This record gives sequence, structure tokens and C-alpha cells, in this order.
Amino acid sequence: MPRTPLCWALPFHYRMALVGVPAIPLIFLLGQLAHQPLRGAIAAGAAFSVGFGASRELMGWRWGAMAAAALGMALAGLCGTLAGWTFPLLALLSGILATVCAVLALRDEDWWWVALQVVIAFMVAGYFPGDVSAAAWRAGLVLAGGGLQLAAVALLARLLFPGRVGRLSRGPVQPWPERRIVLGHGLRVALSVIASLTLAAAIHLANDYWAPLTALVVLKPGLHETSGRGFLRSAGTIGGCLAATGLAVLADGRFGPLAAGVSLAIGLAYGLQKANYAVFTAAITLAVVLLVTLGQGGALANAEHRVYATVIGCLTAIAFAALLPHRPLRPDAGPDRLGPG
Repeated sequence: MPRTPLCWALPFHYRMALVGVPAIPLIFLLGQLAHQPLRGAIAAGAAFSVGFGASRELMGWRWGAMAAAALGMALAGLCGTLAGWTFPLLALLSGILATVCAVLALRDEDWWWVALQVVIAFMVAGYFPGDVSAAAWRAGLVLAGGGLQLAAVALLARLLFPGRVGRLSRGPVQPWPERRIVLGHGLRVALSVIASLTLAAAIHLANDYWAPLTALVVLKPGLHETSGRGFLRSAGTIGGCLAATGLAVLADGRFGPLAAGVSLAIGLAYGLQKANYAVFTAAITLAVVLLVTLGQGGALANAEHRVYATVIGCLTAIAFAALLPHRPLRPDAGPDRLGPG
């Protein structure tokens, strides 16, 4: 039987969507009631990221990955806000953190996912530099959003699916690859992240951190893997941006329709984690652009700059994969269990 476009959206994990979505519009509503939409967006964004950890287990605790991500993101938000004042320092630390994340991907997918959330939180915070007070506020908002999401997911999972809240099987832990592969992959990731962040900042892209984050999640040990993943991510980003722009135009700045659109997009993103990578990326992009729009406005500019940043990140990753090629030690290794990008 020939594959249809509907197959690209399968499997769809509806349970993840049902338990992961409810806390996020609540956080946005609290931000609106407090007349602090940007702070609401920060907390909601953290909750969105932490929610992906519901499909993972860490340190022998069913919700360990979510807890580790929330704590790590709060610390990263604190440090990123302070480091953002000095671009060379921000770029250097971003490269170092990205390298650690990339190396963990070769070894342990669950710790890799936690590290990825930390890198994302650090780079996003670096785009909004501030003093110690601002850094503490961001860290507190991230921790509050992540903590509320963890509590909501744990409670809803127990209420809605009591027979499915047991321990998960641990993600695969692979033996360390050859040293040359670890060093080579780490070097390529560091150079790609620093180069793409520098280029995006130089041309004054809004939310320039999207470029290095794209390079980080696209870059794989093999050139073929990197190119294929870059193409799928670019296609998904363009599709998600078009959808986000259309929804934002229809909403016309009204909180209710935008919040409903964000909730739908987040539900799709949670449910599509194991589906086609382009479809998953489209859902992530739709959710992120609408999240930023709720916090800051400017849907069309957000979508446009997201596309530019994605292209920069993908091309940078492919360029360094071609300039510094090497092959993975385990060519038959399975695909990553996906997290946000």
C-alpha cells in the first residue's frame, strides 16, 4: 500500500498531548491577568520544553528527566542573561555547551535531551541580557513554568491514564565511540554553533539564537545524515511559519484565538514527537512562533526571521560537515528520540 501524507503524522501520541497541554494556556492566562505577557511567555516556553521530558525517565524516577530539565534550564537562564552582555563570551559558552550536548548524543539519549534543553535556555536568555535582578527573574520564571508543567503532567497522567504511569524503559546507552569521532563531532558542533550565531547576530536577525540551535540539532556525524536532516528541518520550518502567520492574521492580536492556536500547536508537537521529522518540525515552529507572538507580538517578522535563521543554521551545519567529515562508529544506530528545536 503506498504511503499517504497522513502517514507522515504517525504515530501520534495523543496521551502526551492530553497531559502536556493544559498547564501552558493557564500560565499564559496568569501572565495576562498580571499584565506581564512577556514573563508569561517565558514561563510558558519553559513549560513547553519541559513537557517533552514526559516520555523519558532519568535517575530511576519516572519524572526525573522533566525535573532535571527544569533545574538545568533555570540555571542556564540565570547564566545566559548575565553572559548576554558580552557577545564573545556568549558565543564561546554557547559553543562549549553545544559541544557537551553533541557528545552526549553519541552516548546517552536521555541526558542528551536534558543537555539540549539547557543549551536552548542559555542561548535564548543570552538574547535578552540583563542585570542580576533580571537574571534571577528569568531563572525563577523558568523554574516556575517547568515545575508547574511537571506537577500538571504527573497529576493528569495519574488521573487520566492510571495504568500507564509506571516506570519507563531507560533510553539506550551506547558505548563511547572512538576518541577521534567524539573530538571531531564536538569540534564541528562548536564551530557551527559559534559561526551561525555570529552570522545571525551580524545581520541583526530577531531571535538570532534560532540559527545556532538549528545547527546543533541538524548536525550529525555523517554528511548525508546532516544534509537530509537539514532539508527536512527547513521544509518543516517554512510550513510551520506559513501556518503561524495565517493563524496570527486570523487572530488579529486577540489573546483568546492566539492562546487557542498555541495550545493546538503544542498538542500537535507533543503528539508528533516520533512522526516524520519535517512534520514534527512544522508543529514545533508553529508553537514557537505563536509563543513568541503572544509574548512580544510581530508574528510576520517572527516567522520570517525564523526561516532565515533556520537556513543559516542548516547551511552552516552542512558546510562544517563537508569541511570536517567523518563517519560514525555505529552506522546502524537508531534515530534520536526527538525533543524541541
